[in-house]
Amino acid sequence: MKKIIFSVTSAFCFFALTQSCNRQENLPPDASAIDEKEPTSEISLGTELSKNYPSGTIVLGKQLENPYELEVMQKAYDNILTQSPNGKVSGEKLTETHLYIKFMPESEKEYMILKADSTLILYNYPLDYEIKVKGNSYQDPEVPIGKPTYQYCAVETKKELPKKVKYKVLAKLYIPKSGDGRFTNLPNGRISNEFSKDLEIEAFRLTNNLDDIKNSTNKNARVAGYYLGGRITVWDDSKGQTIGVEGVEVRARRWFTTYTGFANADGYYTCNGSFENPANYSINWERYNFEIRDGWQSGACYDGPKQSGNWDLNLDGGAQMFYARIFRAGFRYYYKDINGLRRPPENSFWATQMHIRAYNETNSNANGSHCATCRFLGLGSAIKIYNPDRPSNQIFGTTIHELGHASHWNMDSNGYNNSETIVAESWARGVQWSIGNLEYPGYVPDYFTNYTGVVQDMVDGIEGYDQVSGCTIREIEDALIGQRVWHNWKYNIIISHDNATENNVPDLFIYWGNF
Repeated sequence: MKKIIFSVTSAFCFFALTQSCNRQENLPPDASAIDEKEPTSEISLGTELSKNYPSGTIVLGKQLENPYELEVMQKAYDNILTQSPNGKVSGEKLTETHLYIKFMPESEKEYMILKADSTLILYNYPLDYEIKVKGNSYQDPEVPIGKPTYQYCAVETKKELPKKVKYKVLAKLYIPKSGDGRFTNLPNGRISNEFSKDLEIEAFRLTNNLDDIKNSTNKNARVAGYYLGGRITVWDDSKGQTIGVEGVEVRARRWFTTYTGFANADGYYTCNGSFENPANYSINWERYNFEIRDGWQSGACYDGPKQSGNWDLNLDGGAQMFYARIFRAGFRYYYKDINGLRRPPENSFWATQMHIRAYNETNSNANGSHCATCRFLGLGSAIKIYNPDRPSNQIFGTTIHELGHASHWNMDSNGYNNSETIVAESWARGVQWSIGNLEYPGYVPDYFTNYTGVVQDMVDGIEGYDQVSGCTIREIEDALIGQRVWHNWKYNIIISHDNATENNVPDLFIYWGNF
């Protein structure tokens, strides 16, 4: 019996994966085609990164001596007490406060197990290396492209780590904190805050990292903790102004300690901590429910400067501007007002984070695509977005369109998988128009062949051929459940809700069906 069940299940999975669930947003017939190479395949290309990995990759320099390693901190602790006028007053042994972890996910599913733990602050590059060349992403040379790269983080010793994901402890760490209760009976009346600073300075001296600490030789000139904040903005050519990248998370990291903050509607952010010395600022283009990836398998990121004080960033070109524009659409659909529509698939124990791959390249066939089965058990990126040189509102609209497909699938997977193209694409076009207008008032996407404006016409005012109005976008969405055929969707809209103009719905569907 078990064997039979397995066979049926396997057959079902194969059937699901081979169905035509991959819908792409085709370009209008009159769009100018540009001869370009086909988008890079998602299959592994091996480990010869120098030939196959794209430009914009983070390049690491030398490995640094780790001042926070437990043995180093112990030696620094002993040195300070031995050098005091009272001599060594304690034989105390320090114990690790944190572990420096290297996770090694073997599959996309294991990678998503890590991402499901929102308390882990993961980096896809090691934290004890110089960054020689800044970039948009990083893939460890040991890991084939197409497979999740290693993930690094520091966790408190009592932290329960995700199960079923292989990891290695790279170092036991001691990270001193101001006001550490351990340092209560110190020579010369030194308070614990001062001792913690002295301990860190000595550890940095022992590992040849004193250049990374300000005023390390002048105790009277030590600086107070500085404000970790700033503003993240992007140029919006459709609005003709610079706008905030709302919702983006900014990280400020100093070795193994990271503080974070989220940008508000105007792009301003404040991190939840402070440092006395320069910190590495960065952005990961993701939130808990979705992640933007570069053209390969890695999460897209912005590796910012190492500095003290505020970090302000304005994106006005290149791949990072493309990521920011896509991010704004994802953040809107998942976390802001969307006229009462259902959300796209959300991150959960049974599902995975939505992956949106941003191809910073021209595609003469499509602006974007949605593949429902690519998200099945985290097997790949469900959404792909192309053609970064388009105006902001068009990139925003394409992202909303593809997320609209994902929401349709999430609401009624069987109906979505087997629906007529005109049904699926007209609905996604309607969502694109509805949410697009929240961000860009007056926005209307291109309508052609199966990409009809029937949804807009059922919602907005009566004019000319359009004698239907007053439907809400949520009512139309509700009527879509279980409907695969154009005319069946029409009848379900009529019978599901009372509307003074519903007798004109058939003519509207005829008009767009022949468009």
